[in-house]
Amino acid sequence: MISAGSLNPTIRAVLLMVIVGCVTTKVKGTLDPSSTLDCHRRIYSYKVTQADSEGRICWDTINVMSCWGRCDSNEISDWRFPYKRSYHPVCIHGVRELRRVVLKHCEEGAEPGTEQYDYQHATTCRCHVCRSSEASCQGLRDVVNDQSDLYTESGGNAWNATLVPNGI
Repeated sequence: MISAGSLNPTIRAVLLMVIVGCVTTKVKGTLDPSSTLDCHRRIYSYKVTQADSEGRICWDTINVMSCWGRCDSNEISDWRFPYKRSYHPVCIHGVRELRRVVLKHCEEGAEPGTEQYDYQHATTCRCHVCRSSEASCQGLRDVVNDQSDLYTESGGNAWNATLVPNGI
């Protein structure tokens, strides 16, 4: 058996780096939201409903892979109006695919097909400038106001909304 004391110091240093590298790789699998500065995929749970032509609904809670994280942004001063050049990318899907789930709970007499719900699944995420044709590019204040308006318009019944994130 070889003891650590009998190994060449260079070999000991290399072995230590390999061991630390293996441990670091293992720890990287867990994500600390308070310290990450990257864009990641994350599963969100949503309560979804779908109504047929008669107003009968099917509903369920589904898990959707979406994007979450932080992206570097910057502003550079400019002598022309608006006196700055802004670059503010957001964490958004790079590639997405359409997925279908079958909602488990339906009112009696719901039309066939009402139980099928289609949604977008993020297969990759990246930092990119937001495009309103692909995502909601509103700020947090606007999203909270829109959620409040949706709740008020639905008569206080959140089930009338198509997609309501859990926790909001």
